[in-house]
Amino acid sequence: MAPRTLATLATVLSAARDADTALTLLQAEAWDMDRSSQLVLFLCDARRQMITERLSPSSGVVARTPLTVAVDHLPAPIRRALNIGTTVADFGAESDDYMKLLGVTPQQQGGILSVRGLTLDGELAGFIALYEPRRRFGPRIVERLAPALDLFALAFERIVEHEARFEAVRTLEELTRNIHSEYNRAVKQLKSELDDARSSSAAPTERDASRIAELGRLLSDAQSEIQRRAERLHAVEEQVSQAVGRLQQAHVDLHAQTELARTHANVLYKIERVLQTANGHEDPAETLAQIRAAVSRPVAL
Repeated sequence: MAPRTLATLATVLSAARDADTALTLLQAEAWDMDRSSQLVLFLCDARRQMITERLSPSSGVVARTPLTVAVDHLPAPIRRALNIGTTVADFGAESDDYMKLLGVTPQQQGGILSVRGLTLDGELAGFIALYEPRRRFGPRIVERLAPALDLFALAFERIVEHEARFEAVRTLEELTRNIHSEYNRAVKQLKSELDDARSSSAAPTERDASRIAELGRLLSDAQSEIQRRAERLHAVEEQVSQAVGRLQQAHVDLHAQTELARTHANVLYKIERVLQTANGHEDPAETLAQIRAAVSRPVAL
């Protein structure tokens, strides 16, 4: 893939807000290479070791289909490659059989199914699958698409972490509401019992007085517990907010480093092209001038 195309894809993937958008962009890249290629994203539950959902892009729309396929149904070499998360493996002659297992109908028979794992915190979160026709000559589509798959993996990790953060915040808010509701009900009940006990008689007996004192103590304990829980929840919310901020900054720094590395790689590529063109036949001063001109040009994204 050309540096200009790769840089552009990196930019648009970094702005993708969900997996559907990122997958649609990746499918467009695959179709630019071969319109007969099929790209599918599978989501996995690492705890249960299950493939839980299939995302199939088609004409800008992503169809989601629930699945209940065990990861253990895949061959051992494929599972190892998926768990590594940085290598591409293919099913070879068994590609069509595993396409049926995964519920995907190929546009034409006799192709090759390749997969690339997507990991999060060292666990398998999903994998991207590419089905392409067999070729007699030239590189395979998955080889040409490998840089785009790496960029998609980074975007997928960022999107999943973003969704996980919002899910954690939502769960925390729901837990906070439930705890407050529970204690509010308990406090109201204690207040009601205390008021009933006080109004039951003008001159309460010793037993009534003891009951009133007990209810008062329980009410005071409940209010103190509410205060302590509120303080703990506030501390947890502060920790979550700080962690989210640090994670977002880490993503910004990682993107900046990636762009810098890509810029350096492009500069080295230009220098190599100039040296290959010269091949020792040009004047060293002229070659040096060409290198300086190539390096001084702004990198086009």
